[in-house]
Amino acid sequence: MYSQDIESIIAEYNSDYTDFLEAFRDGSIEELILSKSFPSSLPKQFLIDQLISHKKVQQKIPCFSSVKGLVYPPPIHVEQSSSEWTASFKAKLVETEIIIDGTGGMGVDSYFFAKRGMKLWYIESNEHLCRITQNNFTILGIDAEVVHGRLEDFLGSPEFEVLCASSSSLTLFIDPSRRVQGNKVAGLADSEPNLFRLWDRIAISVDQLIVKASPMAHIEEVLAIEYPIDSVHAVSVNNELKELLYHYRFNPDKQKSDNEGQIWYKSVDIRKNERVEQGQQSFAILAETQGLAPVSVPFIQSDFLPSIRTSTNSTSNNVKEKGGADGLNSYLYDPIVGAKKLACMDHLALEYGLLKLNSHTHLYFSKSLIEHFPGRIFEILDGFSPSHKFLKKWIKANVSKHINIWTLNYPLSSQAIKKKYGIQDGGELTLIFTRISPDHHWVFVVKRVNYLG
Repeated sequence: MYSQDIESIIAEYNSDYTDFLEAFRDGSIEELILSKSFPSSLPKQFLIDQLISHKKVQQKIPCFSSVKGLVYPPPIHVEQSSSEWTASFKAKLVETEIIIDGTGGMGVDSYFFAKRGMKLWYIESNEHLCRITQNNFTILGIDAEVVHGRLEDFLGSPEFEVLCASSSSLTLFIDPSRRVQGNKVAGLADSEPNLFRLWDRIAISVDQLIVKASPMAHIEEVLAIEYPIDSVHAVSVNNELKELLYHYRFNPDKQKSDNEGQIWYKSVDIRKNERVEQGQQSFAILAETQGLAPVSVPFIQSDFLPSIRTSTNSTSNNVKEKGGADGLNSYLYDPIVGAKKLACMDHLALEYGLLKLNSHTHLYFSKSLIEHFPGRIFEILDGFSPSHKFLKKWIKANVSKHINIWTLNYPLSSQAIKKKYGIQDGGELTLIFTRISPDHHWVFVVKRVNYLG
């Protein structure tokens, strides 16, 4: 990868180089490349990678970015790693004596497992990455057994046999590579290592297994496995889906379970501002092993419409202060993205007593404010049928230039609507173009309710 082997690079990488890079951390990469005072004893590409990766680490793993002396892997490995927030979440999922990170990568998940007091075994097939992470564990004060090799080989090794025989509880964590021969894949059967080929060995050896899957994966592929899954977790950060986690328990005598014969579907959204976690929103539901059974959510009826709209024959100049024609507040509820991924939006809506807008519109209505709802809440200020003539008149009366546009189950895109009416995103109001029951197009004028449940 570089003109020198990674061992010698790490040996030479000292405070002189970190001080040199510090001068360029707020500048452009081009400045570093063109610098005439560029150190010559280490590969230029290595130092450039340090700078690029550090910028990514600052945003993704801020607890690493302030530690002087860490060696960062090439940027692609930082991009593929867990973030500080999702790694911390995973570490809290399991109580175990020994954790084996079978696909160690740059060691972010391993670090958080170890910080929870678990004895760590780190396995990584990429020697370059393995040596970098071993160096960083020393600097971070992490005691770990570092093994360079393939997980498949480790599972058949004498070391693994000893671990199985001597540990009171043993957990394996796998984050299969979703880039195979240069191509991106989503399914576990296409990833490396192939979980299904290792299944029999894993199931008779460890007490628990946690698998990190692509956000694009379909959970149906794991529901068909002989061993029933304990729980599925859809993890998002600021409502952007990041990971699917599959949690298995193989030894019921050692592991307590409150859902024998059933599966927990759990969605969690980690809310953060810059580098600080602010809290979490979550929803969980028990399902049978074959998956979630469908539920029926009542639809919003046409007689609700007068209470959530102003007159469509005139425009309003004080929409921000209004709560519908009769002054009564009403609200729209948008479930967290993890609930949508696990297809339990209707189950969530039923639990909170919400009404559905349309069979294909996963947005829900209530006259009540439910502050702890896991998702976004919008106060309805106005509502009307989106005739071109009226909408143009409404926008002229209520919008100077900026208003947010969101389309949901609607024939036009947000971009097309913005272009059509000459408006730009911005401000505190949003126009939601959608479809309501039985099959009407509708526009809601809403304001976000800023509440973290």
